[in-house]
Amino acid sequence: MSPKAPITDAMSIPEILAQYPQTQAVFAKYGLHVAGYKALEYENLFATSRVHQIDLQAILNDLNQAVN
Repeated sequence: MSPKAPITDAMSIPEILAQYPQTQAVFAKYGLHVAGYKALEYENLFATSRVHQIDLQAILNDLNQAVN
């Protein structure tokens, strides 16, 4: 079985969750409780990491580990 395509900082959180529902725990780990947070529908992961002062590389690593 080949690994899935990597999650990138250009993807939105709803897009990531739709493709990889198991990543919800990773978002929660970083304090991103996505239910009812409308801005996350429009921001990509790069923008979200900046707004919430999250280490982009760390969350990308954790997300990609969760799906592979």
